[in-house]
Amino acid sequence: MFRRLSPQQELPFDPLPAEVGEPIASAATTAGSRSPAPDELLRAAIADGRRMSGLLPLAEEAVRASPSDGHILLLAAVAALLDRDPERALKFLKRFAKRFVLVDAHHLLVALALAQQNKPAAARSILESHDLNNPFRAFVNFPAGEARQDWLYGELERILERHKPLRRKRATPVAEKHAALGKKIKPAGSQYGRVPIAAGKAPAGLAANAQSAGLPRIEVDIPFSTGIGLESLLAAIQNPPENDHGWYDLRERHARLGLAQGFDELLCLPHLRGIETFWYQVETVRKVLKQFRGRVLLADEVGLGKTIEAGMVLKEYLLRGMVENVLVLTPASLVGQWREELEAKFDIACSTTHDARSRSDPEGFWNEKRLIASLPLARRGEHAARLRARNFDLVIVDEAHHLRDRASQSYKLVDALNKRFLLLLSATPVQNDLTELYNVLTLLKPGIFKTLQEFRAAHMTPGKPRQPTDPERLRVLMRDAMIRNTRAVVALKLPRRHATTIRVDGSESERAAYQELTAAVRRLAAAGGAGNRMALHHLLGAAGSSPAAAAAATARFSARNPGEPAWEAMARRWASAGNGGKEASLLELLRRNPDEKKLVFVHYRDTLDHLAGLLREEGIAFARFEGSLSGPEKDAAIVQFRADAQVLLCTESGGEGRNIQFCNTLINFDVPWNPMAIEQRIGRIDRIGQQREVFVFNLVTRGTLEEQIIRLLDEKISMFELVVGEVGAILGGLDEDRDFAELMLDAWLQTTEASRNEALSTIERRLHEAKQQHEGAKAFDESLFGEDFEAT
Repeated sequence: MFRRLSPQQELPFDPLPAEVGEPIASAATTAGSRSPAPDELLRAAIADGRRMSGLLPLAEEAVRASPSDGHILLLAAVAALLDRDPERALKFLKRFAKRFVLVDAHHLLVALALAQQNKPAAARSILESHDLNNPFRAFVNFPAGEARQDWLYGELERILERHKPLRRKRATPVAEKHAALGKKIKPAGSQYGRVPIAAGKAPAGLAANAQSAGLPRIEVDIPFSTGIGLESLLAAIQNPPENDHGWYDLRERHARLGLAQGFDELLCLPHLRGIETFWYQVETVRKVLKQFRGRVLLADEVGLGKTIEAGMVLKEYLLRGMVENVLVLTPASLVGQWREELEAKFDIACSTTHDARSRSDPEGFWNEKRLIASLPLARRGEHAARLRARNFDLVIVDEAHHLRDRASQSYKLVDALNKRFLLLLSATPVQNDLTELYNVLTLLKPGIFKTLQEFRAAHMTPGKPRQPTDPERLRVLMRDAMIRNTRAVVALKLPRRHATTIRVDGSESERAAYQELTAAVRRLAAAGGAGNRMALHHLLGAAGSSPAAAAAATARFSARNPGEPAWEAMARRWASAGNGGKEASLLELLRRNPDEKKLVFVHYRDTLDHLAGLLREEGIAFARFEGSLSGPEKDAAIVQFRADAQVLLCTESGGEGRNIQFCNTLINFDVPWNPMAIEQRIGRIDRIGQQREVFVFNLVTRGTLEEQIIRLLDEKISMFELVVGEVGAILGGLDEDRDFAELMLDAWLQTTEASRNEALSTIERRLHEAKQQHEGAKAFDESLFGEDFEAT
């Protein structure tokens, strides 16, 4: 009935509370002057037999504080039952069932919850099958103890239908026959008296029944003997040990082949790197593999790790030899993040549309076995034709709400692909009306809703496209194609985040150099000549990072364009600018609270080298983490950071696949134009498992494009208050074909101030609309799905 993780844990029960009020006193005694812990408050409330409501909030807080404590989960279920919320009680009990052996206390509480849901027959069946209809056994296994004994017996009375007294009837011949045999008719009325606590003593009701039965007690002495057959063991010991490992290897291979027959044991778990997996993720992967057979919509709320779940499914299939050709389709801004996640955490190397080969040899690139592709690029005619001609074992689509329109090229591409397994990932799969749900789920299970016309007639309220006619009937169908874990169900507690943007004034020479460079770049963009967009992006980004990076970038550009002496002069100006304004702010931040570890991110290698020299001069211990390091060198950098260094200087790959949650302070020395890259940086330390508050500092120079980017993201979508992963969901509604960085570059390259302001105002408005749409979609999906699709 309930699926359990292996290995299972035996539940350590705490002693039953003795008297009402004692848990409070003991908590105060042991805790001294500190405030009681959430679990102590819950125990005290349950031990107060006079309190019959308002316990569920205490239970929720206790579970958040101790999500792996089995006794707390059972007490939380009791609290929910006392508050007459059986649905929430069953949620707690499901979580208990995933982690612990199903003890009788669990069965008892399930029965009580079913009874409160008006399912007395099911409740009686559970009690009888576990002999819990015996009041003494029920009490012994009741987690709440004596204080709630009367409440327990009242619930059992209602379940077992003994709350109505029996009518006395005239003795019948059958009754007289029983009397002649010395038997007595069972007396009417309740069998449940108050059970004494002392172990070994039967409750008064049971003692009375035993006496009324008049059965004699018989002493029985049955002799028996036991023996242990050691012949085979002794014979094996006498044989000489084998020198080769042939038999052992065969046995191991046999065991692995046995595991491959099912998915109860996941082979991928020992192969994950730098990942702390959680019970709901493991259970989700099992459910995807066993129940959904590799075709499912993963609709977990933002921040719960849909990418990790999809990566685990992919790794499991690869280890079992069930997939070979894999395609991951994602928004352009997430291609690099997917490559890094799969390579660093799952040891899965993929070709991506960021690779030069995608442009130099498109025929060979689109026939690679493992591809991560930008969806806008993949749906283009020539690329889509190559993909449709192939067979894929597994296709993964991130931000799958982009497939909600059947008429879109994205939907048509995914629909036309030859694919065996299909994973769709979206926290908000439905944003406008129920037709979008039909479109997305039909990709997974064609025919699940029959035709669109039949779906509308059966499930959509006329004139109200967002309102299902029968929500429960629709949920029954959706359960065959969808998993949605919520933070409420998994009791996820995210750390509090504090973000501060520090705007600095560059030196006079730095400001003049930036204005000169910006004007030159705008002239190049207007002329459409010497510099392509990538070069212009690089020049402006380097100038926003540091004078050192700007000097190097302009020098390289000048070398490629020898006929333009203005660029050579510009490179000399940047080189003479010295330290920028941000360097002084960085040193000030590093000197604050010097005992705390600090993660400093930079985008440009020249800035990294410059800061390394600066920290060395200041005597600040640091380690470097960059993409050019080997695997062992990266591991050594993390060890150095943990043990000795105050600072870890990182490029964008900083901390990939490593646990650096011992650090809770992050400094963005330069700000990436791609908001997902900013979010990815924050996600290095602000993730599930972080126990402390997280501090984020952004350094920007006034008058730069980076200042405008931070202003828009902070003011219009409150980026630094969002859960990691939510920015992508919002910006996905901004422009499907062009990412945020491109839109900002276009606006900044406008040649007049009026046109720049107009372009920036347009982006502001669209950001605001995108956030409103996202919030509306979240609310709609919450009302539509609720908590009925979690992994169980």
